[in-house]
Amino acid sequence: MTQSDIQCLRDNVDKLVEIETIDAELLTAKVISVFDDKDNEEHELFFEIISSNAPDFYARFKNSGGFALDFDSILSVRPLEPETKSNEPG
Repeated sequence: MTQSDIQCLRDNVDKLVEIETIDAELLTAKVISVFDDKDNEEHELFFEIISSNAPDFYARFKNSGGFALDFDSILSVRPLEPETKSNEPG
């Protein structure tokens, strides 16, 4: 994962992103928070799963419906544009 991927996660808190994991999974997630403690080498993404083919793979964090994923498990991140509704007649 690159620094621009980390920045993408930070810029998209409360928004949807597509994450490619090192296991070649494409995960659609809503970013809850990004924890990046360089001093203690702890780097995690906290998120809600929107779509996944392996939801049992991710660790739930306590007292929440969210999940945690270490940065080392993330290959790439891209923001997903919100769907827009057209006002044009069908």
